[in-house]
Amino acid sequence: MNSYLSAQQKSEYQRNYRNFEDHYTKGEAALQALKQAKASRIWIVGVIALFFSMHSEFYLGMAAALLGAYFYQIISAYMKKAQVEDSLEEIERWFSTKGLVFQDKTAFFKEDDQLENPIDLFQDTVYQ
Repeated sequence: MNSYLSAQQKSEYQRNYRNFEDHYTKGEAALQALKQAKASRIWIVGVIALFFSMHSEFYLGMAAALLGAYFYQIISAYMKKAQVEDSLEEIERWFSTKGLVFQDKTAFFKEDDQLENPIDLFQDTVYQ
């Protein structure tokens, strides 16, 4: 593969790749936070408190608070994940206009259909 990147835009490629790496790790953390929020079993205690709420307003408030906390965790984690995905998509779109695609954190030329030749954007041999 004899494709090269523009040497005049080397710093721009590297800066955008660092941003991509940063957002990618934030995206992985946001995905883990979403999984953990969904796996939380606080809603079970909220449902049990809801059963006891027939006899007491205290349990009704406690059930509402627990269920509210559960759904708040899920919604806030989902929003963080969506924000990170939007910023990643924007950076990937920029790289796509320059003829690059990503598989996880690894950059490839668009013409490399089999993804056989990864590109290290920090090596000078890639630029010409």
